[in-house]
Amino acid sequence: MNVKKLKQAVEVLKEDLDGALLGCDIWPTNTGTSIAGYNPNPQATALFEKVTDYMFKALKGAGFPSLDKYYLLDLEGGNLVVVLQFKEGYQWGMLVDSDKVQLGLLLNVAIPNARKALLEALND
Repeated sequence: MNVKKLKQAVEVLKEDLDGALLGCDIWPTNTGTSIAGYNPNPQATALFEKVTDYMFKALKGAGFPSLDKYYLLDLEGGNLVVVLQFKEGYQWGMLVDSDKVQLGLLLNVAIPNARKALLEALND
């Protein structure tokens, strides 16, 4: 993993979201410990590690398909939580001000660019 490129991946996300990114953390799955981020929140990272694990188990138990690339939570106060999933064993959680970004930009530009940048950092 290229740590410099990992930090650049966070910068790509910040640029794409143009002020709407409130914070983010990247962590290896099953650790809940951030390895890169912006305005990091260790408590949120540990919490979303557990939430993701629970969701995988709940979906499997219900006979649903598994999580794929991300999940999105709409929170009070115009906030969104997005947690990206990577088959390579990483997650990227972010808190986004939904009043400052269009959902289409988030889903069709920022998330794909962030995924690509993180995968490049992992493969370098």
